[in-house]
Amino acid sequence: MIANSLLSRLMPQENRFYVMLGAIARNVSAGADAFGRLRDASGHDEFLKVSEQLRDIEHAGDNMANEFYTALDQTFVTPLDREDLHDLCSALDTILDLMEECAGFIVNYRLAVLTPPMRELVRIAQDASHEVETSIKMVKDGTHFAELQSHLVRIHALENEGDTVFRLALGELFQTQTDAIELIRQKDIIEALEGTVDATDDVADLVRSLAMKHA
Repeated sequence: MIANSLLSRLMPQENRFYVMLGAIARNVSAGADAFGRLRDASGHDEFLKVSEQLRDIEHAGDNMANEFYTALDQTFVTPLDREDLHDLCSALDTILDLMEECAGFIVNYRLAVLTPPMRELVRIAQDASHEVETSIKMVKDGTHFAELQSHLVRIHALENEGDTVFRLALGELFQTQTDAIELIRQKDIIEALEGTVDATDDVADLVRSLAMKHA
């Protein structure tokens, strides 16, 4: 029994890690869909409801990440570089962390409704997160590198779009907002939303690196 257990830890367990990564990515996508509800929400109660949904999804993501790290620690031979797998899982978890943080800002700052640039950044983060899920699904199969690249390029394009929205939103905010408290409130939220978009591009960079290493 001991020998069999040791052997199972020595042998590569490719499907186990890919399945776990896929589940984590699906949870990120589910979080993105909840995040997207911020666009149509208005008032403290509606924002609070979305925030609570995101908190539950984020907690589930933390549990999944912890299980993934435990599996890494207990497996001697992994299908991909151990550090790369750890970094990828961590980057996926960060997306959910930042989504929850954004919702928390909106709730705590008592925002009545998202501004148009905020809604755009939410939409961009949601779309990019769905592309992330698709990309993670394709990590295992190195025969579809061109197709994988198209999804990674799409994520990068969305990140560039988010940067543009962010810069224009900040410029307009500082030009038109005369209430210092309101300026700080909106600035914090816009920056948090832009950071969430950036986090999806961080995952894309890691996936691209993995794909190139194992092409």
